[in-house]
Amino acid sequence: MSDLLAHVPHTRLVPEGSYGPEGKAGVRARQVLGLAVATLTARKGKAADLARRLCAAGLPLVDAPKAVSTMAFTTIGTGPGRWLILAEGMTGTALLAHLGSLAGADATLTDQSDANLIVEVTGPDARATLAKGVAVDLHPSAFGAGDAATTVVSHVGVTFWQSDAAPAYRFMVARSFAPAFLRWLTASAAEFGIALSGTGRG
Repeated sequence: MSDLLAHVPHTRLVPEGSYGPEGKAGVRARQVLGLAVATLTARKGKAADLARRLCAAGLPLVDAPKAVSTMAFTTIGTGPGRWLILAEGMTGTALLAHLGSLAGADATLTDQSDANLIVEVTGPDARATLAKGVAVDLHPSAFGAGDAATTVVSHVGVTFWQSDAAPAYRFMVARSFAPAFLRWLTASAAEFGIALSGTGRG
Protein backbone atom coordinates (compact mmCIF):
# COMPACT_ATOMS: atom_id res chain seq x y z
CA MET A 1 0.00 0.00 0.00
CA SER A 2 2.88 2.37 0.73
CA ASP A 3 4.00 2.24 -2.92
CA LEU A 4 0.52 2.27 -4.44
CA LEU A 5 -0.69 5.30 -2.46
CA ALA A 6 2.57 6.96 -1.51
CA HIS A 7 1.46 10.13 -3.31
CA VAL A 8 -1.79 10.43 -1.34
CA PRO A 9 -1.71 12.22 2.06
CA HIS A 10 -3.23 10.05 4.77
CA THR A 11 -5.79 12.76 5.55
CA ARG A 12 -7.11 12.93 1.96
CA LEU A 13 -9.56 10.68 0.16
CA VAL A 14 -7.92 8.40 -2.38
CA PRO A 15 -8.39 10.24 -5.71
CA GLU A 16 -10.66 8.74 -8.33
CA GLY A 17 -8.91 6.65 -10.93
CA SER A 18 -7.73 3.12 -11.66
CA TYR A 19 -5.37 1.23 -9.35
CA GLY A 20 -3.72 -2.13 -9.90
CA PRO A 21 -2.96 -3.98 -13.15
CA GLU A 22 -3.62 -1.91 -16.24
CA GLY A 23 -6.85 -2.81 -18.00
CA LYS A 24 -8.31 -4.76 -15.08
CA ALA A 25 -11.23 -3.62 -12.93
CA GLY A 26 -12.51 -6.56 -10.93
CA VAL A 27 -13.76 -4.08 -8.35
CA ARG A 28 -15.62 -0.82 -8.82
CA ALA A 29 -16.11 1.65 -6.00
CA ARG A 30 -17.84 5.00 -6.03
CA GLN A 31 -18.80 7.63 -3.52
CA VAL A 32 -22.61 7.84 -3.40
CA LEU A 33 -23.74 11.45 -3.39
CA GLY A 34 -27.07 13.18 -2.94
CA LEU A 35 -28.39 11.17 0.00
CA ALA A 36 -29.97 12.56 3.14
CA VAL A 37 -29.24 10.39 6.18
CA ALA A 38 -30.77 10.34 9.64
CA THR A 39 -30.69 8.12 12.70
CA LEU A 40 -34.04 7.18 14.20
CA THR A 41 -34.00 5.81 17.76
CA ALA A 42 -37.15 4.58 19.44
CA ARG A 43 -37.80 5.71 22.97
CA LYS A 44 -37.84 3.02 25.64
CA GLY A 45 -40.68 0.59 25.11
CA LYS A 46 -41.81 2.24 21.88
CA ALA A 47 -39.88 0.27 19.22
CA ALA A 48 -42.63 -2.15 18.24
CA ASP A 49 -45.36 0.50 18.08
CA LEU A 50 -43.09 2.86 16.17
CA ALA A 51 -42.16 0.20 13.63
CA ARG A 52 -45.80 -0.73 13.05
CA ARG A 53 -46.87 2.88 12.59
CA LEU A 54 -44.06 3.78 10.21
CA CYS A 55 -44.49 0.58 8.20
CA ALA A 56 -48.16 1.49 7.75
CA ALA A 57 -47.03 4.91 6.50
CA GLY A 58 -44.77 3.32 3.88
CA LEU A 59 -41.49 3.46 5.77
CA PRO A 60 -40.50 -0.15 6.55
CA LEU A 61 -38.63 -0.59 9.83
CA VAL A 62 -37.31 -4.06 10.62
CA ASP A 63 -35.91 -4.34 14.14
CA ALA A 64 -32.99 -6.47 12.97
CA PRO A 65 -29.74 -6.01 10.98
CA LYS A 66 -31.61 -5.69 7.68
CA ALA A 67 -31.73 -3.10 4.89
CA VAL A 68 -35.11 -2.52 3.27
CA SER A 69 -35.60 -0.19 0.31
CA THR A 70 -38.68 1.47 -1.15
CA MET A 71 -38.92 3.95 -4.00
CA ALA A 72 -37.94 6.82 -1.70
CA PHE A 73 -36.17 5.40 1.35
CA THR A 74 -33.74 2.79 2.61
CA THR A 75 -33.96 1.77 6.25
CA ILE A 76 -31.17 -0.14 7.99
CA GLY A 77 -31.46 -1.69 11.44
CA THR A 78 -28.31 -0.90 13.40
CA GLY A 79 -29.33 -2.01 16.90
CA PRO A 80 -32.42 -2.71 19.00
CA GLY A 81 -34.90 0.07 18.25
CA ARG A 82 -32.36 1.98 16.18
CA TRP A 83 -32.26 2.61 12.42
CA LEU A 84 -30.47 4.56 9.74
CA ILE A 85 -32.84 6.18 7.25
CA LEU A 86 -31.53 7.20 3.82
CA ALA A 87 -33.46 9.24 1.27
CA GLU A 88 -32.63 10.38 -2.24
CA GLY A 89 -33.70 13.80 -3.46
CA MET A 90 -34.24 15.24 0.02
CA THR A 91 -32.26 17.54 2.26
CA GLY A 92 -31.37 16.45 5.76
CA THR A 93 -33.78 19.06 7.13
CA ALA A 94 -36.62 17.76 4.99
CA LEU A 95 -35.91 14.17 6.00
CA LEU A 96 -35.96 15.06 9.70
CA ALA A 97 -39.23 16.93 9.25
CA HIS A 98 -40.81 13.97 7.46
CA LEU A 99 -39.63 11.44 10.04
CA GLY A 100 -40.68 13.71 12.88
CA SER A 101 -44.20 13.96 11.50
CA LEU A 102 -44.44 10.15 11.47
CA ALA A 103 -42.64 9.30 14.70
CA GLY A 104 -43.92 12.07 16.92
CA ALA A 105 -42.64 11.78 20.49
CA ASP A 106 -41.85 8.06 20.18
CA ALA A 107 -38.35 8.57 18.74
CA THR A 108 -35.32 10.81 18.70
CA LEU A 109 -33.86 11.93 15.39
CA THR A 110 -30.41 13.08 14.32
CA ASP A 111 -29.34 14.40 10.92
CA GLN A 112 -26.28 12.43 9.74
CA SER A 113 -26.18 13.70 6.16
CA ASP A 114 -22.85 15.52 6.45
CA ALA A 115 -21.26 13.23 9.03
CA ASN A 116 -20.65 10.19 6.87
CA LEU A 117 -19.34 9.10 3.51
CA ILE A 118 -21.14 6.33 1.63
CA VAL A 119 -19.17 4.09 -0.72
CA GLU A 120 -20.70 1.51 -3.04
CA VAL A 121 -18.52 -1.49 -3.89
CA THR A 122 -19.39 -3.79 -6.80
CA GLY A 123 -17.70 -6.05 -9.34
CA PRO A 124 -16.88 -9.75 -9.74
CA ASP A 125 -14.08 -9.54 -7.18
CA ALA A 126 -15.88 -7.34 -4.64
CA ARG A 127 -16.58 -10.20 -2.23
CA ALA A 128 -13.00 -11.50 -2.37
CA THR A 129 -11.68 -8.00 -1.71
CA LEU A 130 -13.95 -7.33 1.24
CA ALA A 131 -13.18 -10.72 2.78
CA LYS A 132 -9.67 -9.42 3.44
CA GLY A 133 -10.88 -7.10 6.17
CA VAL A 134 -14.62 -7.28 6.79
CA ALA A 135 -15.23 -9.20 10.02
CA VAL A 136 -18.42 -10.79 8.67
CA ASP A 137 -18.90 -13.98 6.65
CA LEU A 138 -19.88 -12.69 3.20
CA HIS A 139 -20.60 -16.08 1.63
CA PRO A 140 -24.02 -15.89 -0.08
CA SER A 141 -25.39 -18.53 2.27
CA ALA A 142 -24.54 -16.34 5.27
CA PHE A 143 -24.93 -12.77 4.01
CA GLY A 144 -27.12 -11.82 1.09
CA ALA A 145 -29.19 -9.04 -0.40
CA GLY A 146 -30.92 -7.11 2.37
CA ASP A 147 -28.49 -8.14 5.11
CA ALA A 148 -26.68 -5.45 7.09
CA ALA A 149 -24.00 -5.26 9.76
CA THR A 150 -22.25 -2.75 11.95
CA THR A 151 -18.66 -3.84 12.40
CA VAL A 152 -14.99 -2.88 12.04
CA VAL A 153 -12.96 -2.93 8.83
CA SER A 154 -9.22 -2.43 9.27
CA HIS A 155 -9.80 -0.66 12.62
CA VAL A 156 -12.48 1.59 11.07
CA GLY A 157 -16.08 1.37 12.29
CA VAL A 158 -18.62 0.96 9.48
CA THR A 159 -22.23 0.11 8.85
CA PHE A 160 -22.68 -1.76 5.59
CA TRP A 161 -25.38 -3.63 3.73
CA GLN A 162 -25.74 -5.70 0.60
CA SER A 163 -28.13 -3.90 -1.70
CA ASP A 164 -28.50 -6.61 -4.37
CA ALA A 165 -27.36 -10.09 -5.30
CA ALA A 166 -24.81 -8.95 -7.90
CA PRO A 167 -23.35 -8.43 -5.23
CA ALA A 168 -23.35 -4.71 -4.50
CA TYR A 169 -22.41 -3.43 -1.05
CA ARG A 170 -22.77 0.02 0.47
CA PHE A 171 -20.54 1.16 3.31
CA MET A 172 -21.25 4.12 5.58
CA VAL A 173 -18.09 5.50 7.19
CA ALA A 174 -17.57 8.54 9.39
CA ARG A 175 -15.98 11.24 7.23
CA SER A 176 -12.96 11.56 9.51
CA PHE A 177 -12.18 7.86 8.93
CA ALA A 178 -13.10 7.73 5.25
CA PRO A 179 -9.52 8.30 4.01
CA ALA A 180 -8.30 5.30 6.03
CA PHE A 181 -11.16 3.12 4.80
CA LEU A 182 -10.53 4.04 1.16
CA ARG A 183 -6.80 3.37 1.52
CA TRP A 184 -7.59 -0.09 2.85
CA LEU A 185 -10.15 -0.75 0.11
CA THR A 186 -7.86 0.41 -2.70
CA ALA A 187 -4.92 -1.65 -1.45
CA SER A 188 -7.07 -4.73 -0.89
CA ALA A 189 -8.59 -4.54 -4.37
CA ALA A 190 -5.39 -3.66 -6.21
CA GLU A 191 -4.57 -7.25 -7.18
CA PHE A 192 -7.90 -7.44 -9.04
CA GLY A 193 -7.78 -3.87 -10.34
CA ILE A 194 -10.09 -1.22 -8.87
CA ALA A 195 -11.84 1.67 -10.58
CA LEU A 196 -12.63 4.37 -8.02
CA SER A 197 -14.95 7.29 -8.78
CA GLY A 198 -16.65 10.18 -7.05
CA THR A 199 -13.80 11.04 -4.69
CA GLY A 200 -12.27 13.88 -6.70
CA ARG A 201 -8.97 14.13 -8.50
CA GLY A 202 -6.78 14.80 -5.48
